[in-house]
Amino acid sequence: MKLPRYLAVVPIFLLILAAAWHFLGNTQNSIKLAPVPFEMKVPTDLAKRITVIDQASEKKSDPQKQAYLDGAISVVQLSYQPIDGAKTILMSAYYFSESNFAKTIVPDEVPRYGTKLITRDGMVLSVSGPQDSIFDPASQDGKNITKLYGILNDPNSYTFHK
Repeated sequence: MKLPRYLAVVPIFLLILAAAWHFLGNTQNSIKLAPVPFEMKVPTDLAKRITVIDQASEKKSDPQKQAYLDGAISVVQLSYQPIDGAKTILMSAYYFSESNFAKTIVPDEVPRYGTKLITRDGMVLSVSGPQDSIFDPASQDGKNITKLYGILNDPNSYTFHK
């Protein structure tokens, strides 16, 4: 029994449809945290609201100055642009050697440079972010910050990028 020719086209059509679904359905963007050698995956709709600011040693504020004095190799801040209003600081990411990061940990104190998320080749990525919503949790910005808070504290949201 011979199959009609149009049935031969069905698998090709399904393959094209699957590829389009994969590429169009990608709702994640990677934000480079350079000079911190990691990228952070965030939803596309939120990526446009985030700005990465290199806290280079010569431009740093007092808290960032202390991070470099404590051995940080690089520091970045991420700011969030709300729907209405001025940008606000969302988080800081720090890149330390494991030994220098360990020296900053003081028992019974809040970690100065946030939570250690990833250890790789003797180096540490740590992040420090909001402890509470900086916007009304019922507002769209409050919902965005809640979503971002979960992302910034999830090691699986980060990829090493040299």
